[in-house]
Amino acid sequence: MAANLTPQYLQAEEAYRAARTPEEKLAALEEMWRELPKHKSSEKLQAELKKKLSATRKEIQEGTKKGHSKADPFAIPKSGAGQVVLIGTPNAGKSSIVGGLTKAHVTIAEFPFSTALPVPGMVPFEDIKIELVDTPPVTAEHVPTGFPGLWRMTDALVVVVDVAGDSVLEDAETCLTHLANRQIELADGQHKHLDDASAVLKMPGFVLANKVDLPAAADNLGLLREFLGDKARIEPISTRDTEQLARLPRLLFDLIDVIRVYAKPPGKKPDLDDPFILPAGSDVHALAHKVYRGLEHQVRSARLWGHGVVDGQNVHLDHVLHDKDIVELHM
Repeated sequence: MAANLTPQYLQAEEAYRAARTPEEKLAALEEMWRELPKHKSSEKLQAELKKKLSATRKEIQEGTKKGHSKADPFAIPKSGAGQVVLIGTPNAGKSSIVGGLTKAHVTIAEFPFSTALPVPGMVPFEDIKIELVDTPPVTAEHVPTGFPGLWRMTDALVVVVDVAGDSVLEDAETCLTHLANRQIELADGQHKHLDDASAVLKMPGFVLANKVDLPAAADNLGLLREFLGDKARIEPISTRDTEQLARLPRLLFDLIDVIRVYAKPPGKKPDLDDPFILPAGSDVHALAHKVYRGLEHQVRSARLWGHGVVDGQNVHLDHVLHDKDIVELHM
């Protein structure tokens, strides 16, 4: 095992273990290769990754030649600080949420199945953007082909329920059952990870109780809380209320479980407009890897402005970083 594997590498490794298609495996392997520290102690792992990459690419090419492989419209490349996918039954309000928070061209209609394919949009949050994906609805009988792959590869899931409708409990159960049938479980306050004991993919997520401003919503919200218990966190919202809608970017940011770290070149002011995005819990070494890509071993020391330190304090490379820390790396 190579030394100093970064949180980004370990996260990509989890995605590889959870992947179900060659395309998903390839995306995860390529991310693992990008994030793998390239030094002598990782040579064996480098060789193993090259072998897996070659085999997976060959598998995809052979499938294409046989006509079994087509472009997957549900394979949405990740963008921004993180990706969050919405799940819901017809008319839950997913498109209204994406349309209200992003500039994506979504179809907002009163009739069901107005969204035929996934539509990504970028949600601004302070100095970053989070990718929010609108998706076709699911029903108890049907899940669009390719949808489960997107569920597994994204960073977080949000189940959208029309809390003012007549079938709020059935709709919530439909979505959660589809996830459970594919061994995916919402895990509030946890990192995305594959549980070794149960083989269940623990996915950061919550249930978004939409349309709380409409009649019957208050009673249904109480029923939904009783029905779900501790299975999932519930966040009430109304897309018609701008103040309630404005809460969502912060909720999404907390869900993707990342931190923003600003680099400060020695003797210069920090760049506060373009933060580095790291998984929560990352240390200075992980930032060095992100900044220098293969030369991080040359970083000898760091100074920190931020959480729990005196401004400009020298810290070790294993010092855990926090959101909005400013770091000055010295080689």
